[in-house]
Amino acid sequence: MDTIAAIATPRGVGGVSMIRISGDRAACIADAVFKTKVPPSKAQPNLLQYGSVMDGDKVLDHGMCVLMHAPHSFTGEDVAELHVHGGMHLTDRVLQCVLDAGARMALPGEFTRRAFMNGKIDLPRAEAIGDLIHGLADATLSTAINQLEGRLSSAINRLRDQIIDITAQLSVAADYPEEDIPYLTGDTFRHALMDISNSLGELIASARGGQMMRDGVRCAIVGRPNTGKSSLLNAITGTYRAIVTPMAGTTRDIVEATVSLGGMAVTLGDTAGMREGEAEAEKLGIALAKEYAEKADFCLVVLDSSRIEAEDREILSLVQEKPHIVVLNKKDIAVYEGQIEGECVAISTVTGDGLSALEEAIVRLIDRVFLKGGALRQADAVCITNTRQRDGAVKAKEAIDFALQTLADGFPPDLTAVDLENAAKCLGEITGLCVSEEVISRIFEKFCLGK
Repeated sequence: MDTIAAIATPRGVGGVSMIRISGDRAACIADAVFKTKVPPSKAQPNLLQYGSVMDGDKVLDHGMCVLMHAPHSFTGEDVAELHVHGGMHLTDRVLQCVLDAGARMALPGEFTRRAFMNGKIDLPRAEAIGDLIHGLADATLSTAINQLEGRLSSAINRLRDQIIDITAQLSVAADYPEEDIPYLTGDTFRHALMDISNSLGELIASARGGQMMRDGVRCAIVGRPNTGKSSLLNAITGTYRAIVTPMAGTTRDIVEATVSLGGMAVTLGDTAGMREGEAEAEKLGIALAKEYAEKADFCLVVLDSSRIEAEDREILSLVQEKPHIVVLNKKDIAVYEGQIEGECVAISTVTGDGLSALEEAIVRLIDRVFLKGGALRQADAVCITNTRQRDGAVKAKEAIDFALQTLADGFPPDLTAVDLENAAKCLGEITGLCVSEEVISRIFEKFCLGK
């Protein structure tokens, strides 16, 4: 297999840049470009050495080099790392020297792909690495670490082992019918499959919350004009993200900003004020606001505490089936004493009063509606975090349920073998034990160079 190389640190000016090399020729390439008293190939592995980075006979920089021998490296191959000063031009020059010495440029995600191919990690762990790199909030990082430590993989492998064990016993029963195998008779067999189906159902149910932990949630800020929607966006984000004027209908397009609330990435979308607009542009903005609200995970309905109108009631009716919080703004001017169904939080975007209570209410809503009451935030939580994993679990559960239906229809247990084998295959696709080359390529092509 080719020896590959890439810059493993972000491009730009910084204290240190690192060039990673992986493959059979990593040691000799390191010897060619890094000069010190003891060549990297002869030095103690896993120990940084100080020396000179060379372009032929010319010194490019003074830096550090470390060599890790297979299989004790991230990729499972010989890996060398060159640590040089973080100049963009200098880093490019060092990389070119490495390529001239016999390496080729790594493809996006190729280091992690080699780690997978060499059995160092499975697919959920590989995906977790990508999530760590792109994580937007603490929830993303904690979910990724959870998955990187193998909790999801262990749960999937445990269910797969149970299915394979049952399938093996079915084969024994079919080949040796004279043997009495109680496990495969009566309710015991059916109960075992029901337990597996229920466990898969719990994993599937965790998928929406798991994906939100990874990607964050989307919130639409809706209301009629001049209730303080744009001011609320600015207040929560602590920026002047949306334009605020006394003129109704200022906001036409969706203005988004992402903040971390309770460790979750929350993307807030300020929308056009909903009313019977006169201008065509305003009408388009209102239509866009309604569409955004429909697609959002939850809504903040902003009302003016000093005057609740019929239009406010109409907007509340639009979101009544969606998780939402009613925000009674302008409490510095007036306090609304009427009755509004659902959770209400009184605030003032001018004074900041009530904003902390609103943020706490948002976190409670997210936990209650999407994160199983906050259970998915626990360090030992097991959850599915992407569509690929969910699809595999759904197909596996369907296969198990087909097997249960076969039993319910009065057919003998051995006729469920095909469904059980299919379920085991689907679970193997989640961890990467049996997955197509096309799926592997699509996963790793999303990674950055050098990872």
